[in-house]
Amino acid sequence: MQIEKIYKDLIPYELLFLADENDEQIKKYIDIARFWAAIKDNEVLGIIGLKEENSETIEIVNIAVYEKHQNKKIGTELLEKAISYSKEKEYKEIIIKTGNSGIKQLYLYQRCGFRFDSINKDYFLKNYCVPIYENTIQCRDQIILYYRIYSEKELTKIIKDYWNRFIEENEEYKDRSYEVWKFCYGEYLPNKLLGLVREGKKTGTSSALDLYEKDEKVPEQGDISIITFGNGLPGCIIETKEIRIKNFKDISEEEARLEGEGDLSLDYWRNAHEWFFKLEYEEMGKEFSEGIPVLFERLEVIYDNHRRI
Repeated sequence: MQIEKIYKDLIPYELLFLADENDEQIKKYIDIARFWAAIKDNEVLGIIGLKEENSETIEIVNIAVYEKHQNKKIGTELLEKAISYSKEKEYKEIIIKTGNSGIKQLYLYQRCGFRFDSINKDYFLKNYCVPIYENTIQCRDQIILYYRIYSEKELTKIIKDYWNRFIEENEEYKDRSYEVWKFCYGEYLPNKLLGLVREGKKTGTSSALDLYEKDEKVPEQGDISIITFGNGLPGCIIETKEIRIKNFKDISEEEARLEGEGDLSLDYWRNAHEWFFKLEYEEMGKEFSEGIPVLFERLEVIYDNHRRI
């Protein structure tokens, strides 16, 4: 599947109606919005549209996936495309508006880093002639969510302040250096895996050893790291307690369980990591095999300002 720019004349109009049932509302943005589509085998699976509000704010005006293709992370991929585009164009904020009855939509937006901003009460009663029901709930109110985009300068200061708060409570670390990183890529996966770490469910992680660049630091026992959310904000501080280097095929059930993902089984770990490592190897022009060296880290949370360790 590819996410590609699509011109309005090629957008299946019925797809727009899945997210917005008011033709008059669609006409307000169809000519001025930019659209991208999720496409596989020349078939449009879903679309997302963005409209500039001003030099700092861009709005997602429509996001929809055909019902037969839902629950396949296509909506997540479209949202992450919108976020990456907005960051590239140096907007400061993305907004999205949806109905109070859109339970799946509200879940999707929040897991990708959007937060509630405000409620426009009775919006759908005033602007739509026919009552709308979803999940057996009448759609009455418009929920407005936002995604804040931080500049590198802002993130540098936020990270530094976060570290200083940690040092104030843990002076024994004041002379230590630290790394700043996030899990995987995009928005959803970093947020999901960070959440598992903060909940205490994920105490291990793994990476492909021979994909580290020459000037890139390879994790070592005793390393201190600030793990961030997808948007770059700090989530917690960890210490690497142990390093194990093993071939992919030799990762054990215990190590799979420590990763804290899926059903905690070795089969789940192998399937998920084979898919991810293959993508990484292809990007580097290399070939994946079950003999690749995997760097497994056992980690421990030493600071989370939302809870006491």
